[in-house]
Amino acid sequence: MSDPIDARLTLRIPRGSQQDLREEARERLARVDAVERVEAFDVTGVRPGLNDLRVRAEATVVCGPGAETSLDVHLSQAVGIERVERRDESER
Repeated sequence: MSDPIDARLTLRIPRGSQQDLREEARERLARVDAVERVEAFDVTGVRPGLNDLRVRAEATVVCGPGAETSLDVHLSQAVGIERVERRDESER
C-alpha cells in the first residue's frame, strides 16, 4: 500500500443523477483501477454545463501497489476526469 496522495481534480458528472453530487464524484474517482481507496473528498466548486456538471474537488487517495508514480496518468485517462494536479506538502 502506498502513502496517501493529495490531488486537485476536475470531474464531469452527468446531470440527472439519482445520487448526491459529492457521492457521485467520489465514486467516479474510486472506480479508477489504480485507486485502492479514497480517504478524503471535498467539492470545492461546481460549474454547470449543457449536459453535465464540472466539479472541482480536492481528494486524498491511496493507490494500489506500484501505481503511485503513474497515478496522474491513470486518473487523466479515466472517464469523466478532466484535470488532475497533485498537491504538495506546502499546500496542506
